[in-house]
Amino acid sequence: MNPSEKPNRIREWRNRRRMSLAELGEAVGLSRSEISKLESGSRRVRADHLVVLAKALKVAPEELMDKETVRDMIGELPPQALAASPAVPVAQARRQDGCVVIAVQDTAVTAEAPPQLANVPGAFAFYMADTSLEPRVPVGALLYAHPMLPPRAGDLALVTMAQGLPVLVSVERRSNALVAIAGKDALVIDLNDPDVVSACRIAGMWFP
Repeated sequence: MNPSEKPNRIREWRNRRRMSLAELGEAVGLSRSEISKLESGSRRVRADHLVVLAKALKVAPEELMDKETVRDMIGELPPQALAASPAVPVAQARRQDGCVVIAVQDTAVTAEAPPQLANVPGAFAFYMADTSLEPRVPVGALLYAHPMLPPRAGDLALVTMAQGLPVLVSVERRSNALVAIAGKDALVIDLNDPDVVSACRIAGMWFP
């Protein structure tokens, strides 16, 4: 295992659920070999992996990785436990050219803000309207964007290109560079590209 990877309990819970590698892979849209690499730690578990695996295995994300790592990756949720927290606007998301984009940010609809987004200027949330191939986020998940935090390897993020709308991506490190992966064709975007206008971290997530 690469020492930079965090240990996980995916294999333990897969065995508890009596699922094969192929069955779990089919449930989350990954290959048998990809599931094996995630379990062994030879491939980094990203935030979107963590969410879909937890849903497929019917456990809380904290059961698959340590609580500090989970909190760092997808925030402290669910929001319904945060009745006294400030609200953030809920933007409209849609699919465009195979990617999930944020179409409208001015909205009267709001959601309770998790602690890490309380009183953060420009913070907002959005719902996943349909199934996304990359990154893999369940339909109906509520994602919270922190406009002041840059993305890191393993994060979900929103990346805005010149003359474009914010696009939901997963972030990886390749050859000492951060890249964003988006859409059904797994488009790769170098985050150092001058056409990248902004990139902000998804700092919280909740799914039913």
